Amino acid sequence: MSFTSHSPFADNVLLLFQSGLQEEQHVLAQAIDRAQKEIRALTDSGPSDVADDSRDNASKEAAFASYSQNRTRLRKVVLALQRISAGEFGICAVCEGPIGLKRLQAIPWANNCIECQEQSEQGESIERLKRFLATEPGVCIPLTIIR
Repeated sequence: MSFTSHSPFADNVLLLFQSGLQEEQHVLAQAIDRAQKEIRALTDSGPSDVADDSRDNASKEAAFASYSQNRTRLRKVVLALQRISAGEFGICAVCEGPIGLKRLQAIPWANNCIECQEQSEQGESIERLKRFLATEPGVCIPLTIIR
């Protein structure tokens, strides 16, 4: 299989990433299926007392959280597989520079290089802080933190 690409990686490296991502896709699909069954079982349980309801609600919340996290990761894995097919794997979606091999080995669904990801996260943190300050007018934070 040859990947027509602008990817900074050789075909054999892309095949390794593709294989790993496909395995991750399979594992996540199974985990999502298990979580759905668990949620259904908890929802279908018959009448119970307050203690049972409390325990079931906690179990449902944990199952929903797991389901949601796995769905999010599955979407990222599918997008990474699409980037491999399109020849765009390993190319930053923001600056179009290469994404480092070590970063992709750690997070194979990454679509930003480390520099662009850090800038994105820093911007999100600043926006969250600004929103917080807008709702809490009495809070004073030194300007050096907000830069």
